[in-house]
Amino acid sequence: MCNKLLKIKRLIPCNTTIIALMNSMIDLEYYGVSPYELEAIYNTLSKFSGVCEKKLEDSEYLSLLNIEFPVPYDDYFFQSFGFDNWQKIKYIFKEMKRRRGRKDFKIILSFSGISTDTNTRLIFSLTSDIGPQFEYALEKLGHMADSVHTQVKNLETNRQVMAYTYDVITMKWILSDKL
Repeated sequence: MCNKLLKIKRLIPCNTTIIALMNSMIDLEYYGVSPYELEAIYNTLSKFSGVCEKKLEDSEYLSLLNIEFPVPYDDYFFQSFGFDNWQKIKYIFKEMKRRRGRKDFKIILSFSGISTDTNTRLIFSLTSDIGPQFEYALEKLGHMADSVHTQVKNLETNRQVMAYTYDVITMKWILSDKL
């Protein structure tokens, strides 16, 4: 554990709050996920932080995956999570969608906000019904931290939760009223 923290300190030397937050556990809730998929996700997430997993008893989806990161959604997250780990997670999600075909599948990624000084939780919700744009939506998640940060700051809202869904018409992640 100490080696991991020292490595992260070298990546982001000025942000010790992120290091403290990373000692918190990632919550992983799932339904209808194969043991292979679960193991691959768990192994990748556990390189970043401890993982607390919970199997859900029921879901309206054939498969549901809910991952709650105890850190803000920002560039520091992607730097500390690592490029290879982010690529692995995206690959697993894409494979899960491919294996399920047209059946209902949902991924929810939650973050503790946009920075350590805000307490607005960010939720990104993605379903398989968007077809081939599913992969494109996943790719965009890693590149829009700055624009989401700006959007949330400009809204100056007291909302506790900001939920984003992917819109196939505009090909963008949009702020949604649905959770």
